[in-house]
Amino acid sequence: MDVVDARVERIVESAGRAPSVHNTQPWRVRFDGSTLEVRADPARQLRHTDPQGREMLISCGAFLFNARTAARRESLRPRVRVLPDPADPGLVAVVDLDPGPGPETDELELAVAIQRRVTSRVPFDDQPLDVDVLEALRAAARDEGAGLRAVPASDPVREQVLALVRRAEALAAEDEVGVGEERAWTGGARSARPDGIPRDLLGPAAAEEGAPVRRFSARSGLVHFERRSTMAVLTTPGDSPRDWVAAGQALEHLLLVATTYFVHASFATTVLENPTTRHDLSTVLSLGAAPQMLMRLGYSARPARTPRRPVDDLVREHRTSARPGGGRRPGDG
Repeated sequence: MDVVDARVERIVESAGRAPSVHNTQPWRVRFDGSTLEVRADPARQLRHTDPQGREMLISCGAFLFNARTAARRESLRPRVRVLPDPADPGLVAVVDLDPGPGPETDELELAVAIQRRVTSRVPFDDQPLDVDVLEALRAAARDEGAGLRAVPASDPVREQVLALVRRAEALAAEDEVGVGEERAWTGGARSARPDGIPRDLLGPAAAEEGAPVRRFSARSGLVHFERRSTMAVLTTPGDSPRDWVAAGQALEHLLLVATTYFVHASFATTVLENPTTRHDLSTVLSLGAAPQMLMRLGYSARPARTPRRPVDDLVREHRTSARPGGGRRPGDG
C-alpha cells in the first residue's frame, strides 16, 4: 500500500486483533477512498454451533470497535453506520473516515491497548477484580449500549452459573458434529494457519469440576485454577443482529479498558450456544436482558497471542480513488 493507504493498513491491522469465537476471525473489509466496509465472512461462521450468526456478529462488532479506536489514533474521525442495508445483512458496518483532531489521552490508551490485549486461558491470581476496575468495565459496556453483570465468588448464584456451564459443555460433548467443528478450529500445531487456536494456547485442563474456565476437548494436563476471580455476563437490551454487533463493540471496549488495568479475560461461550442453558442463565441471574457473553476476569501473566490473518487477506477489494477526508491523490485522474 502507498503512503496514503498506510493509515488504513494500520487501522485494519489493529481491527484484526479483535477477539473472535475460536479465533475464526469471521470478517473482511472493503476500502473505497475514505470509506471502510466491514463485512461478516460466512465462510468462517460456525454453522452448527452458531447457526444464527450471533457469535459471528459479536466478533465483527469487536473488530468494528478496534477499527474505530485505531482510526482515532490516526487523527481520523470515524462515522459509523451499523447494518445500514437490510437487503445486505452481511454488511456489518460502513465507516466513513473524516479528518479529525488528534486523539485524546483515553483514546490513545485504548489504541495502545489493542496491541497488548490477549485472551488468557491459564489460571488467574486467586482474587476478585478491584471495585474501581469493575466499575470502569461497566462504564465501558454502558458507553456501547450494553450492561455488565458481575458474578463474584461471593455471589450465591455463582455455583448455579458454573453448573449451567458444565451442563452445556456436557451436552455439547455428545454432539459429534459440534465437537468436529470445534476441533477444526482448535488444537493441533496449526503452524501453517493464521487463525484458530493452537493446542499450546488452549491452556491446561482444570483439575476442579467447578473451575470457572471453558473445557476444550483438545486440552491436556491438569492444573488447579483460581476460585475467586470475577465472572461477568455481558448483556444487551434486545437480541437482534444490531444488539449482537453492539455486544461485540461493548465487549472489546471493556476488554481494552481491562488491559489498561493489566486485567485479562477468558470466555465460556458454550452455555450461551445452547438455547436452553442460555435461557436458564438469564433466569438464574434475573437479568431482564439478553446474555451475550460470559467471561472470567482476573490478573495473570501475559500469555502468548493467537495468530492473526495478514491485512492483505482481510481486504478483498481495495480502491484508492480518494484520500481519507475526500482529497484526491496525484495521478488519480
